[in-house]
Amino acid sequence: MAIETQWHDYDVVVIGSGGAGSAAAHAAAESGARVLVVSKDPIGCSDTKISEGIITLRGSAEDADTRQVLSDNLRVAGADLPDPEITDAFAADSRDAYDWIRRQGLRPDIDEERGGPQTVPVAFGGHTHRRSVVHRNSGVAFSHAHWNAVVQGAGIDYLEDTWVLDLVTVDDGDPCVAGAVIYDAGHGELLAIRAPSVVIASGGLGTMYFPKTDTMRGNTGDSYALALRAGADLVDMEQVQFLPFCITYPPSYEGLIASEPGVAGYLGVLRDAEGKLLLDGLMLRTRAECAAAMVRAVNEGRGTERGGCYLDLTANVAAPRSGPYFEVFLNTTLSKVMGTVRQAMGRKATKCQEWWEVRPSAHYCMGGVRVGPDAAAKTDEDRAAVRGLFSAGQAMGGVFGANRLGSTALSENAVFGIRAGHGAAAVAKASKPADDAVFTPLLDGYRGLFGQGSADAPACLVRELQEACWEHIGPARTRSGLETMLTKIAELRRRCSEATVSCEGVWNQSFIDRVELASMLDTAEAVARAALTREDSLGAHVRLDGGQTSLLWSRPWSAVVRRDAADGWGVVKAPRKGTPFLQLLAYLYRDRKRKVALRLLRSLPLRWRDAVIEGRYRATMGPLKSGDEKVAEAQVAEA
Repeated sequence: MAIETQWHDYDVVVIGSGGAGSAAAHAAAESGARVLVVSKDPIGCSDTKISEGIITLRGSAEDADTRQVLSDNLRVAGADLPDPEITDAFAADSRDAYDWIRRQGLRPDIDEERGGPQTVPVAFGGHTHRRSVVHRNSGVAFSHAHWNAVVQGAGIDYLEDTWVLDLVTVDDGDPCVAGAVIYDAGHGELLAIRAPSVVIASGGLGTMYFPKTDTMRGNTGDSYALALRAGADLVDMEQVQFLPFCITYPPSYEGLIASEPGVAGYLGVLRDAEGKLLLDGLMLRTRAECAAAMVRAVNEGRGTERGGCYLDLTANVAAPRSGPYFEVFLNTTLSKVMGTVRQAMGRKATKCQEWWEVRPSAHYCMGGVRVGPDAAAKTDEDRAAVRGLFSAGQAMGGVFGANRLGSTALSENAVFGIRAGHGAAAVAKASKPADDAVFTPLLDGYRGLFGQGSADAPACLVRELQEACWEHIGPARTRSGLETMLTKIAELRRRCSEATVSCEGVWNQSFIDRVELASMLDTAEAVARAALTREDSLGAHVRLDGGQTSLLWSRPWSAVVRRDAADGWGVVKAPRKGTPFLQLLAYLYRDRKRKVALRLLRSLPLRWRDAVIEGRYRATMGPLKSGDEKVAEAQVAEA
């Protein structure tokens, strides 16, 4: 059947309707732009919705938590790969961005003493200060607020069940955005959208590693592939964050999160398959540290049959006085997660009476589109950036570098979504529409895919790619594995170009699989090429055949990946500004001191240790109220 084309005009197209996309759309519309939001899934059904709903809010618990402190924490935790201008912007806007989400309907619990949102009782997920705020109903509370921002926003149109196939650009002295070509699955049509500004906010790449991921199925690397094909740079793509403590079995729960380092309690430890201590002080460690330790243990033959290790939280609940505090802390901070643990592992596991078998799972890409603090695409001085191209959320690079601190993603969404939306609207006002002829090659190319045939189904090729991604560009990497990955990608590209696509227009799943496969191939190649360039381990990038990058003695740099029509793929090293030596030394000293102190605490006799830990919990949680433990258990049962 013939595939029809519909033409539309907008000022700004926002790709993705999660936290970043909704913030960008709302900001652009506020600036007077006509906005179209394009989403594969129903509006608001993104990784934001399935998150734990924990957000970074600077100064929420401690007055000493200044902008500079938060910016430094982000940069040093990310091994100095983050762009200082971007981390400064994050720190400056985090409070205003949170207030924006609250105006859309988010309702936090209030700390009566400080008169602000209630934070978790520990410095969570690698933070140096308590600044992580928990919300009832987890990510659903955020998704409702973001849904409100789009659906109830004036000047915003939205399309669901639609796939952005490619961005259209023109070279008017410098490359500029002209619009986008879109597949509307519900109507079986191609859409040609004329728009001088595009905000890419379509999430990450977790589906490349399925089933070993806890992300939404739509995370097929579209953000990075669209940007690459439009001529933008990607940065830090080797830095894929793997949550360390995820479920290994049964298959229906594989890859889902079981816990976080920050909520492992004062006594939580990791053990290998034989029960030997692998890593302690978990509550003070980053996700990258924990995942790396597990990956190396498995590679040394010390892992379980399912390629995991054991998370041992039993000592936390065995203490008679502090144990009840830990149970309340765990079950209220991760109430939805504990419901999943109960369903997958049973009641004894939920009560932390037995070890949990866990394994890393793909969670977040710290890399992404190379942008400046205004979320606009940027590149080197000798290359022109694509005018009108913006990015926010997980699609954006430069914020986290080699490790993302827990609870920062929901803040990043709003901070840079708002900045991208305002910037995109400003560019649109100063732009002229492009000639319709620039859309023709892409429209003709995609129409030609309908009805083509060969022996390969795109869905089968997707599974081949996912297996190869986990093996070669997953949590552990080697040069030979990365080179094998590039060879596999080249083979799959050839087969993808000839893969079978049915001729149906409405909800053509084979066409969707073919399009998403192409995005995953581009994204996987970007990850592999960046990983080849970084020969030693750093942050979330673990090279089994290399050394460990020294934060003190090495000069930081980011891998920048680009793809030119004439020259093919290229990777360059972009120097980063390092943290001053004495400041970095002081940070590492404090971090080491806290971990040693926690190790000494574990070595105390039970009675003394129990009293100290109870005192720490009481200082931040207050005395347990009557029924607290029953309320926590009820939350788990409800989840």
